[in-house]
Amino acid sequence: MSTEITIKEAASTLGVSVQRVRTLCRDGLISSRKLGTSWFIDAQSLSRYGLTTAHKVAQDHPTYEVTRKNKPIALSFFSGAMGLDLGIERAGFDIRLACEVDKYCRQTIALNKPDMALIGDINNYSAAEILEYAGFTNNDDVDLIIGGPPCQAFSTAGKRNGFNDDRGNAFLTFLNVALSINPKVIVIENVRGLLSCPMKHRPHEMRGAEYPDLMLDELPGGALNFVLSLIEKSGYSYSFNLYNSANFGTPQIRERVVIVCSRDGKKPPFLLPTHSESGADSILKCNA
Repeated sequence: MSTEITIKEAASTLGVSVQRVRTLCRDGLISSRKLGTSWFIDAQSLSRYGLTTAHKVAQDHPTYEVTRKNKPIALSFFSGAMGLDLGIERAGFDIRLACEVDKYCRQTIALNKPDMALIGDINNYSAAEILEYAGFTNNDDVDLIIGGPPCQAFSTAGKRNGFNDDRGNAFLTFLNVALSINPKVIVIENVRGLLSCPMKHRPHEMRGAEYPDLMLDELPGGALNFVLSLIEKSGYSYSFNLYNSANFGTPQIRERVVIVCSRDGKKPPFLLPTHSESGADSILKCNA
């Protein structure tokens, strides 16, 4: 059953004038009905219009649909506009929660997945709170956690501050949350630079014969080794590799490191290419 609100309530919700709301009603941009000289507006239609036009901010909320679908359950972090999530859904998973701070990405999630739990900055939630938002308890078993933490701290195009950067710290927060929830599988995606990023970056102008040798924390690969040690200490096995999206049917060259962690202690297999430029070795041909 729909809920109707007044012109003044609608104007307050959108942060616009009463006259502007009347115009929206007359132009049919929001669902409404006129009774005498007064307009009555469908609240759900107004909410959707507000999200679409960025007049309304998508708020954090728990899952609105907690019925079991007999599908494996996934939780998504650093969800963006849900590109990775769509692939996970097509693989047969039921994604119960998205975690994203970007205003416009949150609007996209709220408009396309209104029943899915939505939360913001991962630093503001404990593992128990995240499970509660997703409609679970500490006793429920999550099948998959996926996330592509901010990559700027590891990129060769940046300052490479790694875990000394707030964005790098978000990587560790995500990993700690994921390991605390203890799902069957964790999938982490990041830039190629993670392979070579040190724990502590020394600027190139401070290297050379006149400077001391690089310390252990300054050697390439230190950040990744630290991440893998945390995963291993938590009892997970893992595999990681550098993958090119062109080898999996995407018409672009985009390299990403993918770490797959398994709770059962068995080393996850590497991903096998599905496409090639020429269609050799009995796999599909890329079509740009």
